[in-house]
Amino acid sequence: MAAAKHNLIVSRGEDFSFKVTVADSSGDVNISGDTIKSEIRRASGKPLVASFTCTVGTPTNEVTVTLPRSESLKLDANTTYKWDIFRVQTDDTSTCLIRGDLRVEGDVTNISNLVT
Repeated sequence: MAAAKHNLIVSRGEDFSFKVTVADSSGDVNISGDTIKSEIRRASGKPLVASFTCTVGTPTNEVTVTLPRSESLKLDANTTYKWDIFRVQTDDTSTCLIRGDLRVEGDVTNISNLVT
């Protein structure tokens, strides 16, 4: 199955999050025992730039994907990166759930003195 494509826009320095619901043609998929991983790179095969934190919640087919401020500050403003989310099942089967471009907007307000 081909991964869904979804492009994101993130403001540098912000805490950013969204939810992904995992389902197939027969309905919701229980992913509670699986590993969910998401990374941001300039392109496929390039060094890791930042990582999303992925947390399986309740219901057990829902993933909260979070890019904390500490990670979004690693991204260069006015730059487009690649991102994806992979699911690794307990039997070691891996599936790319979603992928796309991640565009980083520059911050206008100077928050550097507020960031710890």
